[in-house]
Amino acid sequence: MIFRVIAVGYLIVVAAGAGMLALGALSNLWADYQDSETRTYLVIGLPALAVCLASLFAAVQIWRGK
Repeated sequence: MIFRVIAVGYLIVVAAGAGMLALGALSNLWADYQDSETRTYLVIGLPALAVCLASLFAAVQIWRGK
């Protein structure tokens, strides 16, 4: 039980970090000033968003015990 709580905690920390990175990169898409191409923000933001969602999904699966 304690290992499940630790694993879920680590996954939530990873999800939060990846979510902040994704939000930071993707928020530049609708900003008034862009100093790089749109592709640059997507290349950084979309994989980070995928890591965030995968971490949250894994945390829920571990917490449920499946």
